[in-house]
Amino acid sequence: MTVRYRRMAERGSVAGMAPRLVLGVVLSGAILSGGVPVIAPLAQAHADAPETSAAAHAPVTPVPGVSVPVAAPDAVAATAPAPAAQSAGATAGMSGGVSAGVSAPAVAARPVPVSAPGPAVPTGPLPVGGPAAPELGEEARAVRLQAAQIGLRAFTAPDFHPGKVRHIVLMRFLPTITDAQRAEVVRRFMALGQVSRRDNGQQVIADIETGVQMSGEGVDQGFGQGFVVTFNSEGDRNYYVGKPVVSDPAYFDPAHEAFKKFAAPYIIRVLVFDYALPAHQAQRTRRAAVMRPGMTQQQG
Repeated sequence: MTVRYRRMAERGSVAGMAPRLVLGVVLSGAILSGGVPVIAPLAQAHADAPETSAAAHAPVTPVPGVSVPVAAPDAVAATAPAPAAQSAGATAGMSGGVSAGVSAPAVAARPVPVSAPGPAVPTGPLPVGGPAAPELGEEARAVRLQAAQIGLRAFTAPDFHPGKVRHIVLMRFLPTITDAQRAEVVRRFMALGQVSRRDNGQQVIADIETGVQMSGEGVDQGFGQGFVVTFNSEGDRNYYVGKPVVSDPAYFDPAHEAFKKFAAPYIIRVLVFDYALPAHQAQRTRRAAVMRPGMTQQQG
């Protein structure tokens, strides 16, 4: 082998001179860059890297009575150097500008935003009534208060506030109601004049009449059928009306209550207006009713 090497050296073989030329170039570059070998920063960066041995990842066996502190994920993220910072430091060390032994600055953990609690969602059944429920007027509240104060027996008695009372009912039917259905609603309403009676058989309604809307003023608001019911006392009116003024079935007319249940599917809206006739007007009405044909009523 010694003889062969000498021959190759004597001939000036390029292959024999290549290793020495490469080594010379590397050493020259290191001297020109400041005399620091290139391999040193790499070795130093590797020495500064955190240990990742198997012992660091080994599970901790709990010991009875001894609490083991566990680092939160945010704390671990704050203490560990960022990969980008490590790479930048190593690159700067290789160029000779910054030492690779300097650790990267810690990255602060960002606070996790906590959303504010939203409004409470109501649960359970919906309340009865709603915006569509009509608000009671002053007179309606007064009548119901009166019924509660004196009791339903006296409130619905035939002699409670005697005198003529007009009970006006206007009905607005569904647009899809048929002529037969409308005629049946009117027929059953008019029949109340005979079937509305007290437990002793006494008739509740003194008089009843009906008619179809025929005004041309344009203020009928869609009401197409009107009824005028007359009572001899407020007590009879109260007994006839029943719900919602009188809720006890022992003190309201069952026939009228049955009619309301039948007619409700065919009616969009109902308007009710009651008023009491003055005493002298009631007397004149009774006197005109008993006058024979051909007789004229006295003036004044």
